[in-house]
Amino acid sequence: MKKLFFISLAAIAMIVCMASCGGSKPTPSSIAQDCIEYMKNGDYKAFVETLNVNDEEKAQFQQLLEAKGKEAIEQQKGIVAYQIVSEEISEDGLKATVKAEIEYGNGKKKVEKFRFEQVEGEWKQVIKK
Repeated sequence: MKKLFFISLAAIAMIVCMASCGGSKPTPSSIAQDCIEYMKNGDYKAFVETLNVNDEEKAQFQQLLEAKGKEAIEQQKGIVAYQIVSEEISEDGLKATVKAEIEYGNGKKKVEKFRFEQVEGEWKQVIKK
């Protein structure tokens, strides 16, 4: 009986630990980092999944990135490093702006701005048209 009690207690402790350690929601900064990695690695499908657009627009953006984005990054000799410079979240918590400095293989650096908004509890990237 004692053995069953301790096994149950250990199982409960593991569940509580897993619940408190995992499941944290992505932040605008972490999504911006993911977006840069997606572009760096040519994973345009994953990149467009971060956008707040419908499926048809996602497909169009993916085609555009595959055609022009890849070429633009190759002209810069690829992405070699990046860092998040700032993250600003609006007072109502529904919009955010992240600035990231990206360093390219040709030695040039550029600060890119990522805009996000909350959509059904998740941060989605906003593309200005």
